[in-house]
Amino acid sequence: MAYETVKRCPTMGPRQPRWLLVSLVYLMVAAVLSDASAVGPVPDESFLWSSEVSDVAPTREVDGSYFLPITSVPTHYAISLRTDIHEDVRTFSAKTQVHLTVVGSTDHITLHVQELNIGTVDLYRVPASGGAPIWIDSPIWTTDIVREHLVCRYTGTLPLGNYILELSYTGSMRNYQSGYLVSRYRDETDQWRSVGTTHFQATLARRVFPCYDEPALKATFELDITHHRTYTAIANMPRLNLTVDPTNREYLISHFGKSPPMSTYLLAFAVTDFVTLSNGAHEVVVRGNAQEDARYAVDVGATILERLGAYLELPYYDQMPKMTSIAVPDRGTGAMENWGLVTYGEPSLLYNPTVNTYRNRKRVTTVIAHEYAHQWFGDLVSPRWWDHIWLNEGFATLYEYYATRLAEPGDEYWELFNAEVTQRAFLQDANENIRPMNWNAATPNEVSSLFDIIAYQKAGSVLNMFRNVLGEASWRQGLTQYLTERGYDAATEENLANQLQRAVEGKDILPPTVNVPELLASWTDGAGFPVLNVHRLYRHGSMILSQTRFLEQSVLPTDHTWHIPYNYAYESAATFYDLTTTGWLALGAAKIETPVPDDEWVVFNKQQTGYYRVNYDRRNWELLAEALAANHNAIHRLNRAQLIDDAFNLARADLLDMAVVLNLMRYLRAERDYAPWHAADKVLTYLYGKLRATEHEHSFLVYVDQLIEEVYATVTVDTVNPGESTLYKYLRQLITAWACRIGYKDCLQRSREALRKEYSPAAQEPAVPVHPDVRAVVYCYGLQPDAGNEFQSIFQRVMASRNQAERTDLIDALGCARNADSIRTLLATIVFSAAPGSNFVFLSEERNQMFRAIYSGGRAPTLALMDVLADSVTLQQIMAIVGEGTITDAVMNIAQRTNGAEEMAQLESLLTALGQSLPLTTLDSARKTASERAQWYSSAEALIVGEFLEQYAA
Repeated sequence: MAYETVKRCPTMGPRQPRWLLVSLVYLMVAAVLSDASAVGPVPDESFLWSSEVSDVAPTREVDGSYFLPITSVPTHYAISLRTDIHEDVRTFSAKTQVHLTVVGSTDHITLHVQELNIGTVDLYRVPASGGAPIWIDSPIWTTDIVREHLVCRYTGTLPLGNYILELSYTGSMRNYQSGYLVSRYRDETDQWRSVGTTHFQATLARRVFPCYDEPALKATFELDITHHRTYTAIANMPRLNLTVDPTNREYLISHFGKSPPMSTYLLAFAVTDFVTLSNGAHEVVVRGNAQEDARYAVDVGATILERLGAYLELPYYDQMPKMTSIAVPDRGTGAMENWGLVTYGEPSLLYNPTVNTYRNRKRVTTVIAHEYAHQWFGDLVSPRWWDHIWLNEGFATLYEYYATRLAEPGDEYWELFNAEVTQRAFLQDANENIRPMNWNAATPNEVSSLFDIIAYQKAGSVLNMFRNVLGEASWRQGLTQYLTERGYDAATEENLANQLQRAVEGKDILPPTVNVPELLASWTDGAGFPVLNVHRLYRHGSMILSQTRFLEQSVLPTDHTWHIPYNYAYESAATFYDLTTTGWLALGAAKIETPVPDDEWVVFNKQQTGYYRVNYDRRNWELLAEALAANHNAIHRLNRAQLIDDAFNLARADLLDMAVVLNLMRYLRAERDYAPWHAADKVLTYLYGKLRATEHEHSFLVYVDQLIEEVYATVTVDTVNPGESTLYKYLRQLITAWACRIGYKDCLQRSREALRKEYSPAAQEPAVPVHPDVRAVVYCYGLQPDAGNEFQSIFQRVMASRNQAERTDLIDALGCARNADSIRTLLATIVFSAAPGSNFVFLSEERNQMFRAIYSGGRAPTLALMDVLADSVTLQQIMAIVGEGTITDAVMNIAQRTNGAEEMAQLESLLTALGQSLPLTTLDSARKTASERAQWYSSAEALIVGEFLEQYAA
């Protein structure tokens, strides 16, 4: 069969966009059903847990043959599945009845299927007048492995109407995030147990049941699961009843209720021996030895779900009867928003304040908020096609933070949005090859590649910008209208924009010549983001505003312009809390009149609510530096962070002198807020990586010392006081880490002593546990060369712990050890852990984490790692367990951290030793990385930084 390659865009000629074709299909369904009785309801019309992320970049040219024909659509699925996961059997058998409607002339029905062993296929016609379905054929079926299609062909043309396609088949479980998957954990008796859960996003439902695996093709679901009586099954809907399997009384059949219309990727079930904790209809399901760790999620999740429903004026329980969250062992830190049954990796759902840190608590809270936001944005309303996946992930990323403001305002997580979302998005969105928010995809790999920082962080930032521009009241009104109009259906950007436009009509919010669809499209259709250039005409009180695309390393001509909403504050009108839009820049440049006096600073983009960077003329940067030094609180803390982040990245792009950045940051000695320090930390980390082990290292350390000295005196290294705010905890960890890193004796001594008191107390001295909230710094810098006993104790704690987040933190600490023998011992356990009956138990990801912890832990542990890798026998043993990819990643990271002639020689010695073990391309890439890094020292940036630091330290 010949297949054509098509370009999917709104003006495609004869072939229309996929979402439009689906809309036409549903109009045809309505026509068919007007004369026939429906078998079931027909539709009127979610980093973190994405499916297998592909390295294949999305492309604007897509292969239309991957799409299903539009001659039939599903209305209902009835699935019966049998599993023996209690015995770790990794296969399953199933029967699926696909209730469908033929809406166009055809002699075949095409569904999606992947890696299922089809047994029988039967087609039944549902009489228009009612009555029992009538068997009409056992079609000839073929599979297209590349396109993952199952094509069932019939003799003659199928009349329009309703049918049931019944398929029996078997399939296999996997131990990675796709389809029906197996996870293992150790129970209370230290025995390994297997459990089964699902992950279907984006194109993985077809691995468990034949289906129309496209998001717009919604249908209802009924599910029966046969499982051993020692296990329990859960699914999206509540279990209606439990019956004994008539073929084997040791098995039970769980019958689940009928779901609302939903996309195939949202179906979910789990078969486990877990326990359930509940707060009303809000449930958390966990392994039995993790109940205490789940109590926080039970309560905070219930609150978030209720507050989100109230905010959107669509209570969750009006759509679904229950909410279940399940913590899945050995699944990483992600999650998946299945409607009514959300799955999480354990570190993203379990939190125990006695062993987990404030950062673990934050992760649990925000991941729950992210997945619960999806219950509306993605589940109730799904994207018509994956090119609009940002309608799911952008909203979920925004409300991942904003919902915590509604539910737990004291946690201050909303304050982290700019740092963790907007500023993070800028870093990747500055790449000249980055895709726009709207981007085409057809193949499974292309679809998977859309689950990226653009769909999540950029989209969340752009949506937050529009939330501020339109105003909270109009924004909420528009969202409620959007969710109500498109509920139980699919949507496009146009649906969202039209409802937001309705919400602002007659409110004098937008200029009369523009509308929301036009404004939004300027941000969703164009790649990248702008820098707003502000050039002040000091003698005239006016300013010239211009926009260009911001790129990290190059300048590309572009005819795309953004509709940039701007506002500003200045010294005598520091109205940073008034986020009203002052004006819009829709052209390449414009001149505006302002009341800003010549001798006063001006700051654009108040609280960095707009998704763009801002550059100023040199004089305004000087005024800002002077103002920060005199009274930094005159400028809002989020704008102080913005100034540092923008200035640094403008300098990296050669749009600003790096000396401007370093001069601007001198005020930080008086800074006590976390957001500006977070921005500064990225600058300092970048420079430390460049200047360590060079002639300018000493002057850099003097610079850092001057910045942190006064702040360090206000924080504690080894103790936690009652009533500490979340942001204080973040600030403390950042400052104390720098203090220990640059050699503050007080920091190092306190860390060493706190670690000794916990694990090696003196005789008659009680052990004093280190509080989890200060453990990262204390453990890392307390593991000095003489801390062998403490190293062994922490290692034993890893082995004993069942709390995955705690294990992760402890492994990170072990990687900091300054004792080479300790690092060699840690790496040796990777080999020992693979031996049958070994007492060393690691998850596969934990073995990989060991390498990251070591090469991130400093030069001393890195040298020990290099010694181990240079031993060919040991290397082969380790590589047989962790794989070549982990070793390659370690080598490349070592190369990226190599400074100076001595370290270059050490790297070359390692690469020579690896010559027979790794591909030549890997070794050459490592040499190239180190060589390119060395070239920085002769760059203008390096010379400017060196000159500034030497003068500063003089």
